[in-house]
Amino acid sequence: MKLNPTLLKVARQNSDVLPGNVYPAKGGRKTPGTEFWLVVAVSDTGAHCIGYDRNGNPVSTTSYLKSALRERPVVCRVDLSSIELQPYVVSDN
Repeated sequence: MKLNPTLLKVARQNSDVLPGNVYPAKGGRKTPGTEFWLVVAVSDTGAHCIGYDRNGNPVSTTSYLKSALRERPVVCRVDLSSIELQPYVVSDN
């Protein structure tokens, strides 16, 4: 059995790039050690991402066209609704 390449292309074009998707970093410089991209926001054609190193530390940001991310596998999904921002408190020391 063989899949029609046109079907695969259409499937990639129609796959959703959603906030919470995690994609592997590839190519480029991977500066400063970016291993994964977490999509945090999307527009009609783009996705805005935070880059994480292999230890899970945020190290970079970028924006990609959704079409570029559709070529990559989704490694996992993150529930962004569980992220809570805390106020930064500066000590008087």
